[in-house]
Amino acid sequence: MKNGDDYYLEVPLKSANFLAKIRILSAGKVSGNVYDLDTGEEYLLLRVESNTGSFSAVVKAEYRAILQDIAGKCFVKAQADRIKDGIKTRYGDEPDFPFKKFPDYAVFRNPQNRKWYGGLLMAVLLGKLTGDEKDQQEAAVLNLKLAEKKLPALLEEALAMLDESRAFTERKK
Repeated sequence: MKNGDDYYLEVPLKSANFLAKIRILSAGKVSGNVYDLDTGEEYLLLRVESNTGSFSAVVKAEYRAILQDIAGKCFVKAQADRIKDGIKTRYGDEPDFPFKKFPDYAVFRNPQNRKWYGGLLMAVLLGKLTGDEKDQQEAAVLNLKLAEKKLPALLEEALAMLDESRAFTERKK
């Protein structure tokens, strides 16, 4: 449900008679709570790290899965959309989606010779990149083709963007 520029989502938990209430603010901040539907009270053990009971662990895991699903559907897609929009603005090129098995994977082609220059834009599970198969969070990945002499400038630009992103995230906290 949308309220102004913010979004609110309520998701019943499958493991208990609980309800997760998630808020996504227009600035990108996500917060939420879990409530017991029988009593209407907040499930406070969600925030207690030292609580390792099996019921609490199941509720926490399900809540995390909800947040990861939101991140994958909202934020990873938003990052991919920003990349696509940036390429379209800068070069005027639209993405091509050549894979039937992966319909969301995009490539960017040189309009004259149809060769890929944008390599591949895709959402990948972080566990595939880090080797930690438990990490099921998605990340937007862009594989670029670039002349080696242009690599240092691109890396500097990318690092500057990451620094700006970190500074922006820190200001939001």
